[in-house]
Amino acid sequence: METVTVLWSLAAATALTLATLCGLMWLSERRVYSNLMLFLLGVATAVSAYVELGMMHSATAAAYGAWLRWYHVPIFLALMAQVLFVHCYLGTSGKFLMWSVILARGAVLGLNFLVDPNFNFSSIDSLRAMPLLGDEVSAIAAAQTRREFQWFAVASLFLLMAYIVDSAARRWRKGTADSRRKALVAILAIVLPMLCSVLYTQLLAFGVLRGAISNIPWFLGALLMMAYETGREFILSRRARLELAELRSQMAQVERINLLGQLSSALAHELSQPLTAISANLRAARVHLKRERPDVEELSAILGDIALDDERAVEIIERMRQLFRQRAIDLEPIRIEDVVRNAAALIQAEASSRHVVVRLHLQPGMPRVFGDRVHLSQVLLNLLMNSIHAVQSRPIDERLIIVAAQVDDMTGEVEIGVQDSGTGIPGTIVDQVFEPLF
Repeated sequence: METVTVLWSLAAATALTLATLCGLMWLSERRVYSNLMLFLLGVATAVSAYVELGMMHSATAAAYGAWLRWYHVPIFLALMAQVLFVHCYLGTSGKFLMWSVILARGAVLGLNFLVDPNFNFSSIDSLRAMPLLGDEVSAIAAAQTRREFQWFAVASLFLLMAYIVDSAARRWRKGTADSRRKALVAILAIVLPMLCSVLYTQLLAFGVLRGAISNIPWFLGALLMMAYETGREFILSRRARLELAELRSQMAQVERINLLGQLSSALAHELSQPLTAISANLRAARVHLKRERPDVEELSAILGDIALDDERAVEIIERMRQLFRQRAIDLEPIRIEDVVRNAAALIQAEASSRHVVVRLHLQPGMPRVFGDRVHLSQVLLNLLMNSIHAVQSRPIDERLIIVAAQVDDMTGEVEIGVQDSGTGIPGTIVDQVFEPLF
């Protein structure tokens, strides 16, 4: 029994390894339930290998019958995992067929524990030793088959195959290369191995053949093929997501530069104010210095004004530099009030030139939030510029934008809202506003 034990143990270990990988893929992408189904199939396959070894090691007919009764549990889980995998993976299944299969196999499992010794046989009279891979294993020598039950089980399995073929055919008719590939995977990985296994196990059940009962080649083969396909799709989707993230980063940079173009005249105007003041103060300082007795206190005040205007200009440039440089997301505790005021300051000149009033309603004492200052600023700037454009159709005295920030008392979260007096988003396009480049 050493060779058989080693091989079945290797099969169980392989199944558990694949189950772990599929489980990790599902945890990474919770919406891809096909990976969860493969996790269940892997666990069911490993348990099946353990129970099959128990049957092969059985010394008495009673022990063999007890193992066979419990064998129906991993068989049920494996079949349900494959049914639900097809439902999730192909996405075209007929629900009537699917539920018919689930109910039929549920009936088989329930009847199995209501009769003695198990669903397949009314009695197992004797065992015999038979060779398998150079070892000797236990197999049924004489038994009484429950023929009516057995035909019901066969019908349920053929119904399962019909369900998979129907789902694959529907997927195939979609016509895309990906759809046809998925349809072929379902047929080759499940239907063909299942057909071979059904024929073999039913010949054993009806006493035509005498041999060891095993579904491991079918389960493990199906698991390997389906895990390979879902793993391949997982890698491709991860690569696509990375490329999409890079494109989004580039798009964000382009949007920031475009926003700089829209704000350039307003920012130039805002910068010109401190620079003009600096220039005027320098001229005044030169006039004072030409006097025989310069007024030191007056010169000190002028230099103080120059320093303040310089700080104001540096602050404007620093806000622009932080906003438009290429950078990764940097999460840190930030004050929402500062972010809102800085964004409002950047668009203030543009808003004034278009006769738009911008009001800030900031709740005092808001907690710091964990976020990226630059990306949050860009979102606010985009919303504010959209609002400035949205209110242009309104009379001058009705062009109003309100930026509000407050704490939700129920959740403790900070909410920022931008509201304008424009006409609003038409209902026909409201579902498209979050699409890229719309």
